Amino acid sequence: MGLFKKKKPKFGEILIEKGLATQKDVEEALKTQKEIWETKQIQKNLGTILNEKGIIDVEDIESVLEEQKRREGILLKGLIYSIFHSGQPK
Repeated sequence: MGLFKKKKPKFGEILIEKGLATQKDVEEALKTQKEIWETKQIQKNLGTILNEKGIIDVEDIESVLEEQKRREGILLKGLIYSIFHSGQPK
């Protein structure tokens, strides 16, 4: 069933789509995030890392998080609609 293959929109993907960061920026930040976790056992948000590097600002983080929530809502509504309107016998 293809309904459950939809993935949560990723923060970095939205940044790239909006032109706020490049693919390289996001990849480097993900690498940094992994290194911080492996060395210090600290989970640092991707947005925080990119902000500290001067690539995005706090308003960009808030904007992307809002977009991420909006998209999650659309996916959830679509999933619920599909379940209730699948045409399968009840």
